Amino acid sequence: MDVNEIKLLHAIKAFQLRHATEVEIREKIHSEPGFISPVGIKDIADKSVELIVVADETLLTIKNAYGGANKKHRDLLNMNMGRDFKPDITADIALVKEGLTAPDGSGLLSARRGIEVGHIFQLGFHYSSKMKDADFIDKDGRRQPFYMGCYGIGLGRAMATVVEIYHDERGIVWPGSVAPFQVHLVGLDMEGERVKGEAERVYKLLQAENVEVLFDDRVGVSAGAKFADADLIGIPYRIVISKKTEDKIELKKRSEKETKFVSFEQLLQIVKDYN
Repeated sequence: MDVNEIKLLHAIKAFQLRHATEVEIREKIHSEPGFISPVGIKDIADKSVELIVVADETLLTIKNAYGGANKKHRDLLNMNMGRDFKPDITADIALVKEGLTAPDGSGLLSARRGIEVGHIFQLGFHYSSKMKDADFIDKDGRRQPFYMGCYGIGLGRAMATVVEIYHDERGIVWPGSVAPFQVHLVGLDMEGERVKGEAERVYKLLQAENVEVLFDDRVGVSAGAKFADADLIGIPYRIVISKKTEDKIELKKRSEKETKFVSFEQLLQIVKDYN
């Protein structure tokens, strides 16, 4: 099993990790890259090296293991934790993989897609130790550096998360609370002055009522193309002004299939009640 470096970092209470170089392994630990073994390693390492042996919890179930011998092209047989070596720390440091048995034996682990909405960084003393006066006086009167951390919540990531959850085969289905607009106004037959005038009138009335509206006033674009674009963008309500709507407005909720004809007052009530 591979090591999860985040788990290992937490297990040894470190700020950051890096791999030892081959020179360090040979000259400081007096072992051999690729053949490192916990058996006897503290006896051969330089006394100046603070060596911590960390064992994964699964090693408690392993008997007569096979591994390195701290010498090139040499291996040990029948290694047993507790008899041949004693770790300083025993912890869960394994990298989880799909298909492994759950720790409580409830079943096999399965992978699921996720998305990072925010992140947290533990900066420790990395920056405060380099900054002037980034410290405080502790209860014993000693000057100590601040332990620092930071977090971030990305708007782009948040939007991507919403889209990941709220979508269908045609596009986005924005919830009203985060939708970029409340209403998508689609004008059909915009070549005609009557339809164009009515669509512009409805657009201005909605704005006057503080309704956020996206107006598709493109000329020469088919109804199918405009409807497909509206579905793709995913604004909660689509309203249509065309030759057949006359003094009514064709209304469709993005999450529903059915359309209906309503008056402007009814539309306004529906949109305001939704938000």
